[in-house]
Amino acid sequence: MGEQDDVSKKSGVLGRIAGHRRLHALRGDGLRARALRGSSWTLAGIGIQQVMKLGSNLILTRLLFPEAFGLMALASVFMTGLEMFSDMGIRPSIIQNKRGEEPDFLNTAWTMGVIRGFVLWMIAIAIAYPVSVLYKEPVLFPMLIAIGSTAAIRGFQSTGFATSSRLLQLGKLTGVELTTQGVGILTMIAWALVWPTVWAIVVGGMVSSVLSVLLGHRVLSTHRHRFRWDRDAAHELIRFGRWIFLSSAITFFAQSGDRVMLPKLLSIQELSYYSLALTLTRIPIMFFGKISAKVLFPLYSNVAKDGGAKRINEVSRKFAKLSWPMYLIPIVFMFFSNQIVGVLYDPRYAETGWALSVLAIGAYLRMMKLNQDGLLLAIGKSREHMLTNVVRLGSWVPFVILFAPRWGLMGFCAGIVISDAMTLMTQHFFVRRSIPGLSSRVDLTLITVLLAAVSLMSVVYTQIL
Repeated sequence: MGEQDDVSKKSGVLGRIAGHRRLHALRGDGLRARALRGSSWTLAGIGIQQVMKLGSNLILTRLLFPEAFGLMALASVFMTGLEMFSDMGIRPSIIQNKRGEEPDFLNTAWTMGVIRGFVLWMIAIAIAYPVSVLYKEPVLFPMLIAIGSTAAIRGFQSTGFATSSRLLQLGKLTGVELTTQGVGILTMIAWALVWPTVWAIVVGGMVSSVLSVLLGHRVLSTHRHRFRWDRDAAHELIRFGRWIFLSSAITFFAQSGDRVMLPKLLSIQELSYYSLALTLTRIPIMFFGKISAKVLFPLYSNVAKDGGAKRINEVSRKFAKLSWPMYLIPIVFMFFSNQIVGVLYDPRYAETGWALSVLAIGAYLRMMKLNQDGLLLAIGKSREHMLTNVVRLGSWVPFVILFAPRWGLMGFCAGIVISDAMTLMTQHFFVRRSIPGLSSRVDLTLITVLLAAVSLMSVVYTQIL
């Protein structure tokens, strides 16, 4: 009997362990389990991606002079722009649409992506020479032509990237993204070691694009991709994606146009300081952005079908509890920017510290926006989503034009932060108007914390100066 009692006790202990709430929540094919697994994969993937990106950034700043690094940052803007334009809202359309797993729908989406990619390459070829003349940098002409080819390459990317996000099956997706980024970074660094020029990022981007397409079709595809044009599918994609397409164009100018304008208002060298500060502040922003796109948006799309704000409030509160430590990162940047920059970079980049302290405020505000960024798309409000980006574009341009000539790089950064605040307020208005009963408790708490941190930072810097 004693032996049997021991076995029973052990079985009971093992049963309790196996049935532990947190472990059990990760199992199965339910929505909650897939969301938790997806969040885990996404957080792990983003963490590794940011480590790789920061590591390559530190290496390149030592291989290149600030002016060359600034020129590389300018080329990156155009690469990012082409990638954003190439999306055309296809991925969110597949995630959101009820036909998002049908082969005819997916093949029509893929065909549209291929066509769009080649159109973008033609646009890149057309603008390459004028851009090189505008910035008085002849090297931009061949660079932009080469960068444009990545849009055509990525046009062939498998719809499996979107399908994996739709189903919250993000393990393989994370693996593919890490592999392509890692190979691209290694290529970039290897090129910079032999030929320390801005061509490093171009070659690295092209290699990464080719590998992404190959692995996507090999690892993520759920069907055989064929050129197909289903009229009903195309109509649904265009109807949903028309605002996403316009929003992508506006988002590019709203989020990346600052680096296009900065060299004209200040200098290429100050662009390098600004870009390095952005790289650091984007660490938490990238976490939120990926979670929003890959987990929250599909999750909101599922719970929004039930109709009420109650479940959306529940998801938002739970995510806030999990994500609040991430908000500490920009607060740390606010207070210790000069020390962080001093450790990471050599003295040539010292001015990056002051830019980092100001841009960290904007990073905090962008994280708040991303917390609910997928809500408007989840309920089909792509027009309102686009309008929030219109506000950002329409606000930062006049502010930086006004502030930069007077206060230099600090004034430029301040204009960006004011724009971030106006964008967040606009999004808050649209979301609350579209979803009656949605709670504002999380936003009010985060704003209170930010105002307290900014007030304390102002006192600290006043004492220092």
